[in-house]
Amino acid sequence: MTPFGSALRLVAPICLLVAASAPAIGQDTTLVRPDSVAARPDSVAGDSLPAPRYLIVPTAEPEVPSGPLPARTRYSFTRDSILWAGSLTVADLLRAIPGVYVVRAGFHGQPEYVAYAGRGGAAIELYWDGVELPPLGPDSLFNDLSSYRLSYIQRVDVEVLPTTLRVFLVSERHNNVTPYTYLRVARGDFNTAAYAGIFQKRWRNGLGLNLAGDFLGTDGASGSGRSDQTFDIWARLDWTPSSRTGASYQIRRQRHDRDPVGDAPDVSERFGVRTDYLLAFFAGTRDDGLGLRAEGTISSSSWKSDSITPDVPDQRVRQAQVRVRYMEPTWKAELTGRLGESWVTSEVLARLGWVPLPGVVVSGDARWRRHDLDRTSLMGYATLGLSRGPISLVGGVQYTDGHQAPLLATDSAQKTVDAMIRAGLSTFLLSGHVGMVRREGFRPYAFPELPVIPAFDSVSSATYIEVDLKIRTSRALSFDAWYSAPVRGGRVDLPAGSQLQAADLQPPTHGRFQITFQSQFWRTFRSGSFDFKIRAALESWSTGIGGVDAEGEPIVHAGASFYELFVQVRLSGFKFFWDLRNAYNSPDPYVPGLTYPRSVQVYGVRWEFNN
Repeated sequence: MTPFGSALRLVAPICLLVAASAPAIGQDTTLVRPDSVAARPDSVAGDSLPAPRYLIVPTAEPEVPSGPLPARTRYSFTRDSILWAGSLTVADLLRAIPGVYVVRAGFHGQPEYVAYAGRGGAAIELYWDGVELPPLGPDSLFNDLSSYRLSYIQRVDVEVLPTTLRVFLVSERHNNVTPYTYLRVARGDFNTAAYAGIFQKRWRNGLGLNLAGDFLGTDGASGSGRSDQTFDIWARLDWTPSSRTGASYQIRRQRHDRDPVGDAPDVSERFGVRTDYLLAFFAGTRDDGLGLRAEGTISSSSWKSDSITPDVPDQRVRQAQVRVRYMEPTWKAELTGRLGESWVTSEVLARLGWVPLPGVVVSGDARWRRHDLDRTSLMGYATLGLSRGPISLVGGVQYTDGHQAPLLATDSAQKTVDAMIRAGLSTFLLSGHVGMVRREGFRPYAFPELPVIPAFDSVSSATYIEVDLKIRTSRALSFDAWYSAPVRGGRVDLPAGSQLQAADLQPPTHGRFQITFQSQFWRTFRSGSFDFKIRAALESWSTGIGGVDAEGEPIVHAGASFYELFVQVRLSGFKFFWDLRNAYNSPDPYVPGLTYPRSVQVYGVRWEFNN
């Protein structure tokens, strides 16, 4: 059955359900809205606990690149959308971005890499409160995004470049003197158990305390007699006496205990502890964020392995960074300098954003890096955005001459020039974008934690079409979809003689469709205290290439369709949720050679309250 036929089978029962419900006005925070010249929240106010009656104290602004930016060049997931998305990890959130393929080795507890634009894991740049996080441990090439839980993340911003996703994680911070607590308890198939909690307290003098813990344990659904466990602790102490000055110190410590899958193995074991420290301070000239602002950070990331994996040495990367920014309502200039160890020994980054005329936005950045062994990387990106009313047009060019895995001594630089153009329409009832992206040839490294795919092959230059669409028939009902496929180039020969337009673990045609009904139709409770949401989604892709085997032969990646169902009910600060994955029992996996369980569920409760 085609993906469109599968989508029709999915939509029909949900439409019947909605038709049987009484019409009502509600909120929709299903998908994040893209950023534009001025950042917009992705959901209406009031989903989280209101705090206007409490004393609000200054907090540090999110450590994400500030505007101006053209439309559809950045996605912003706020706390509201994270809590309503049904996602446990950063990889889950990125499914909303056209062209993203989440490489799931299995159920919760297994690795979740993100492949994008034919660049494999090299497409992801991951930042924590403004500092780039190096990949450490057995998979020292790329970050496994399943390791980054969302329980103590307040906001996730994603800058979308032709071949790169810059992911900015913003840690939780509390802005009023009334203590805040958040608890989550979840259970699921294969003895899955998840517990998370956060406590936040602010004082009138600007001192803030944030404490959080997150535990996930599961049998993994990948074989008998094995288990996967991760345990996170996070603490942040900050002092913000005013909106102009402040400092913070935070620590994140995560312990991994994951058994291997298969005898070969097909998925590597992971046993060790990653610890990240971050000391940051800032000072500005104005309370509104305009004018001159300086920021400094000192950070350290380390990996300590256990006797189970003695061949993996302890690792440590220390960094120091200074950023100076000047911003006016119509333009911004920013300069960042960084010194570090081995991974990036030194870096200079310049950013510029400008609105020369109403409806015209120019932005860009240039970055130079030095690595150990006297290697360097250079990258530049420039965009031009035009908008008039609901219509927008954006073009961008990305130049890269650099290393995709600097921690690998044998890694050599690859030079590419990639470009995109995108036209969009944004109204309440209908919004969407159609874009063309030209990407040059590239050879990415395979994911070290997935030995079942020994290597990736080179992919030739290709032109992709990317489409996203949102239809809002009412305030309660909406349809979202995106589609990505190459239209020229990128052909890979298969042993059978046929040809596919594909990159390794980048399906030739790939799309996601979802329908969401969210309403406050139960008027027994005061306005805003009750909310109901049900979301049904379909992700589908065609047969492509998963990589190459030890003999250099292509590994066929079978096409598949995965259905999901998510239900959440909110009563004031209390939420009940139920998440069903692979609802239609697809036998095909996300990764060739591995399995993904059928009709697996996780359910539980979330509770937010002001102490």
